[in-house]
Order: sequence, then structure tokens, then C-alpha cells
Amino acid sequence: MTTVNTNTRGSDRLCQTWLYVGFYTILFIFTASTIVKTALVFPIFPFQPNSLEWNSNWLIATVIDYYGACLCFCGVILKSEENWIHGSLWCLGFCLLGSPICCLWMVVFLLKNGVDSLSLTPMNRRSHYQLTN
Repeated sequence: MTTVNTNTRGSDRLCQTWLYVGFYTILFIFTASTIVKTALVFPIFPFQPNSLEWNSNWLIATVIDYYGACLCFCGVILKSEENWIHGSLWCLGFCLLGSPICCLWMVVFLLKNGVDSLSLTPMNRRSHYQLTN
């Protein structure tokens, strides 16, 4: 379980929050535009399994889509792990070995912390606004 560093000033946390928001906004624009562009130029229906061009473009879009989701998951992991080295190793595993490692992290996390640790109810969620005051 991570704790809030009380030595960090509110303005530092606000700046850090905006860096994350900026990164994930750029990631969203990149992944969404890639998928939309691919869908417009190479519609997913009807399937064209015999078209090398259709398949290669959808393969690229799928890889970008996976890594977009993976980077979002990595953000959660880096803030959930006890230290940045463990979080970085998990993220490296996600990126290199894929969804089996993502599933393994979930199993380890749930066994260690329980299912209630995933709850985002207002009572246990640290609001950005609470941290900056």
C-alpha cells in the first residue's frame, strides 16, 4: 500500500499530476487516431484475411492499442508498488511478455492486498483536490 508523501508541497503534486495528464492525453490522441485512421482506410468488416496490406495495418494498430493499454496499466502499477524498482520490473514484464505477466501481477496484488484494495469509493480514494489543500 502506498502512502502520501507529506513532505511534498501541494504545488509539486499539482505539477506532477498535470505531467501525467499530459502524457496520457497524448497517448490517448495517438492510440485513438491510429485506430480510427486504420478503421477508415481499412474497415474491419468485411474481414480480409487474404489481404497482406489489410492484415499488416491492423497488426500495427493492434500493437499500438496493446502498448497504449499497457502504459496505462503501468501507471497504476508504478503508483501501487512499494518501490519504483519493483514497479519498473513489472512494467518491463508487461511490455516484453504481455498479458500473462499482467494477470500474474493481478494475482500477486490480490493475494497480498485483497480485493478491497481495488475499491475506488470516495472514502478510500485519495482525491487530487485533497492532496493539494
